[in-house]
This record gives sequence, C-alpha cells and structure tokens, in this order.
Amino acid sequence: MNDLDNAPISEKDRTLYAFIRKMVRDSTSIAQEDVDVARKAGWSDEAIYDAITVCSLFQFYNNWIDATGVGDMSAFGYEMSGHRLASHGYAREPQSESASEPAGSKRSKPAKASRKSKRPKAAKASQGRRRG
Repeated sequence: MNDLDNAPISEKDRTLYAFIRKMVRDSTSIAQEDVDVARKAGWSDEAIYDAITVCSLFQFYNNWIDATGVGDMSAFGYEMSGHRLASHGYAREPQSESASEPAGSKRSKPAKASRKSKRPKAAKASQGRRRG
C-alpha cells in the first residue's frame, strides 16, 4: 500500500486497492465512475460491496481503538490468539437445537419474516452468505 503503482500485484487488485484508498481518504468523492472502473477491471458488485464494508469496519475499529485508548495485546496474547484461531477458527460450530435445548422445553414458533428491505440489490448481494 506504500507504493500501489509499483507493487507486485495484478492490475485487477491494483484497481480495487486504488478504489479503497480513495474511499478511505474521502468517501464522499466516490462516484459511479469509480465503481464502473472497478467493474471493468473484473470486480463484481458483491466483491466491491464486501471490500467497502471490510475496509470501512476496520477504519472504524482503528479510529475507535485510537480514540478510546485501548491498548495493544502482549506478544503472548497474540501467540495464544493465533493458536486458538488455528485450532478452532473464528467461530464455534453451531450446536444442534436438541443439544442446546433443555430437556422438556417447548420449541418456540419461528419468527415472522420482516418486511422487505428497501436496500438496493447490490447492497443485499452478500446478505446471508457470510457470517462475521
């Protein structure tokens, strides 16, 4: 990221990183033309949406951490976290309903579906496909 123009990456990646760099520096400057350039380079709407989302969240987290004074973990903490992630992943496997329900409990009725979202289709593309 220090030298995007000369980095040993594909033109496709370079295009997306340039888009994200512009978004991080001044998100209000992103225009349809910027999205069109990323699409022309081979990025789907879903991939662009995901890149915007991930980078925006990390920018938020970094700002929040800096402003609140949250400290860094110790080297040992990072080592233990790495071992945990390597052996267990980011999330636990969901338990079956029968394993998580106490004996004799009655299942509740499924929740009613909410009204249709008014978000544009591109924004809904990755909805429900990934867990955070």
